[in-house]
Amino acid sequence: MFKNLFLLFLLFLITACGDKNSAFRYFDKKDIEANSVQFTKKVDILNNGEVEVIFISTYLNKINDEIYNDENESFLVSIFFTNLEEQDINKNDYELLLNKKEATLIEKIEKDDERFKGLMMKNYWGNYYLVKFDSITEGRISLELFDSKSSRAILNFEK
Repeated sequence: MFKNLFLLFLLFLITACGDKNSAFRYFDKKDIEANSVQFTKKVDILNNGEVEVIFISTYLNKINDEIYNDENESFLVSIFFTNLEEQDINKNDYELLLNKKEATLIEKIEKDDERFKGLMMKNYWGNYYLVKFDSITEGRISLELFDSKSSRAILNFEK
């Protein structure tokens, strides 16, 4: 009886510790997609208790050194203006800063862009942007979205 229980326990232990218990086993995702979850952050800008802007950013430099290894700090940014028809960051007078420095490149990314296909969430309402800044040597970086009306959102990342 004890031999059977011991063998059953041993079998359970070996089975329970296998690779199949990974959280991503249910998804057909590449490593880059799985890593992007760890370096993606979200914050909302509120106005009178209601969401005005949804701001999501993925720090690309941390995802894969081989693909995003350049001299810049690169982010994939998603912005959705909840109460506005126009979804363009520039037309809505919003700006992005990284540690109080302006972006060197803000490029609108189409939702079917193959370069970022696995990294973009299924946000059909807002716009995506590739945003680059000059390299930062500090350990903590702050990506800030703000407008002239003093609305602001800050996402903090570790370098």
